[in-house]
Amino acid sequence: MKRIKYKAKMSVIILSIIVVLCGCNLFVTDEDKFYIDGNLDNSLSRIDIEKAGKDISIPTKVGDITVREIYLADPYYSKIDSLDVSKAKELESFKLVLYAEKNKSKLKKLDFSKNKKLRDIVIGQTKALKNIKFNNKCEYIYLKGTSVKKVDLKKLENLDDFSYFDGPLEELDISNNPNLEEIWIKNTNIKVLDVSKNPKLRIITVDEGTQIIGPTNAQIEYNKKTK
Repeated sequence: MKRIKYKAKMSVIILSIIVVLCGCNLFVTDEDKFYIDGNLDNSLSRIDIEKAGKDISIPTKVGDITVREIYLADPYYSKIDSLDVSKAKELESFKLVLYAEKNKSKLKKLDFSKNKKLRDIVIGQTKALKNIKFNNKCEYIYLKGTSVKKVDLKKLENLDDFSYFDGPLEELDISNNPNLEEIWIKNTNIKVLDVSKNPKLRIITVDEGTQIIGPTNAQIEYNKKTK
């Protein structure tokens, strides 16, 4: 009789443990956390933060599909505290746009240095973002509504388009970007822009009062600051 009661108690305990574990993330797979569309250039376009957590690591693959693009465009992703994309070795394009300017984003840094195939980076309305490390092969960078004061573009020889809007950027060294064709800078703290090492420039947009140094055949437009 005692043995039967003991077995019954053990069964209840085991069942309770299983219930608890099922309520945890131990049985949650990447396919539960991330949605990737194989029909749209293998684009990861949705993350379930409740399942993935606020400290997110993007995997190399979701199921059998390799992550080649990240496209997150929604204020919902302001819940993310950190985002690690270092495992996404085949990543070619990254977009994170939170839209709401007063969102409570806590994302402070992004590191793309391990993403050797990444070409395009678009980031918008991430007010807490202060530091970004780019990969050497990047060709297109668009930053809007960040708190980034300095960017390091020295190793980006293939960069052809750089945009920075609505942030505290204080200086910009583009002397090592000979293939740069377009540069858009609006509502920043940049006072001087040296374009003497950028012979391919076609379009330059800067704030009123910004001094442009060096000869150029580019079309120049001066933006009236809104802040």
